[in-house]
Amino acid sequence: MDPRLRSAVDASVGWYEDLCALHGVGSTLADGLWSALDRPPPLHSDALVVEPEVTAGRVLACLSGREHCGVKDSFATMDLSGDGMELLFPATWIHREPASQRAPAGWVTVTGADELADWTAHHDTTDVLLPPLLRRAHFRILARHADGRLVAGAVARLGSGAVDVSNVWSAPGHRVDWAGLAGVIACYFPGRPLVGYERGEALEAALAGGFTPLGDLRVWVR
Repeated sequence: MDPRLRSAVDASVGWYEDLCALHGVGSTLADGLWSALDRPPPLHSDALVVEPEVTAGRVLACLSGREHCGVKDSFATMDLSGDGMELLFPATWIHREPASQRAPAGWVTVTGADELADWTAHHDTTDVLLPPLLRRAHFRILARHADGRLVAGAVARLGSGAVDVSNVWSAPGHRVDWAGLAGVIACYFPGRPLVGYERGEALEAALAGGFTPLGDLRVWVR
């Protein structure tokens, strides 16, 4: 496996571990499959495929008894449509070599609960990203302001050697310069490669900003 892809998938597992712990949800990792022991945080899957050898049968057995659930197929190898699940979206893993440190105007770190509440209200993650994250050294919740308004945001999480970039958003009429965002993140976590996954226009913007596609993933729900 491409070590960059390995790093991206592992970073996703680390994100799930941290967010589940934040919400008081336990988890397990066995036979190449990560799964939450209880209902995961909003917008998160119940299971995450960590190794390409994991089969659809293994995933379905893990999710047995869960009426409403989701799974992130990290390698886009499974068709679960015949098992009561629907494809929520496909996406692409991305990677970027370490960026030079630079801080384009307007980008700041969210440091207070009120700022975070404003940020999550713009991004519909009020019940997902909670204030205790602001006290975690390996997390940076980033916000960009223009004309006194919050117009964009992103989350950077330092994992084992790489920084996971996620929850990138922009307000109508604005766009995120991913090359600039990479420079901002490098100010906090210098010398680290960046990983994540995106789709649609966000993927196009990330690739234009120096990221490289690594492979496909799919998220399924029922």
